[in-house]
Amino acid sequence: MRTLTIALLLVVGLGGSAIYLIQRDLQAERGAFESVGAIMYLPSPARVKRFSLGFEGALADLYWIRTLQYYGRRALRPGHRFDLLKPLLDLVTELDPQFVTAYRFGAVFLALAPPAGPGQPEAALSLLDRGIERNPDEWRLILDKGALYAWNMHDYEAAARLFEQASHHRRAPAWVADLAAGMYTKAGRRDVARRIWQDRYEHGENEYIRRRAAWHLDCLRALEEVEHLQRLLSQYRRQSGRWPRSWSELIAVGLLARPPVDPRGYPYRLEPHTGRISLSKESPLVLPKL
Repeated sequence: MRTLTIALLLVVGLGGSAIYLIQRDLQAERGAFESVGAIMYLPSPARVKRFSLGFEGALADLYWIRTLQYYGRRALRPGHRFDLLKPLLDLVTELDPQFVTAYRFGAVFLALAPPAGPGQPEAALSLLDRGIERNPDEWRLILDKGALYAWNMHDYEAAARLFEQASHHRRAPAWVADLAAGMYTKAGRRDVARRIWQDRYEHGENEYIRRRAAWHLDCLRALEEVEHLQRLLSQYRRQSGRWPRSWSELIAVGLLARPPVDPRGYPYRLEPHTGRISLSKESPLVLPKL
């Protein structure tokens, strides 16, 4: 529909002088696109708006197409620069502040490391922040910002907070809370993760969600039990000079009362040569990756 709007605009909506100015701007862009060393020029949003005759949204579509072309010609090609990418995205989103797709995909393009992109996560965050400010009902922009913190900046706690913020949005699906809990676990904030999973277990909208929340709670508990058992094994090694061969040796010296089992009742495995503890192959649980 938006592409059709562009076509109609160019045919019947704009006068000849406006079409000339827009085409001249695009031609200037094209020269910059085709020559890396060329002096790069892009019209300002204010200048484009001045000649838009009220069709800012259609022009935003037009420049969005140019943005996709610009990015596509450079992505995954070593040595190519992306100097016009941010100015193009700024132009598109200034022309149409509600162009959510441009914020979302533009942030991805900016954050990707070379040669897939310019490797500018800070610019991507700035773009998303503007999108969130202008589109407060778009929970997906908050989710995208969290993903950027997690996978591009490796700030898992910041990502978890953003996922949790998005989960409270009235339009956000229930799985966003699950994503927040998982990220809190990765960030080492198990207390917050446990709180979220407990809430999902007690107030989940159906039985499947409640069972899944219970499973996550058991996985967290298993992780903490494994860490506790690992400390006991280290204590035994300091005392005896070797790893125990079986759980019975820890029971014999009073470090354990009985062979340990996970929250689902499956025995923990002990590797006597390395002192490594793991879940039984039969256990349905998975230890969260930190």
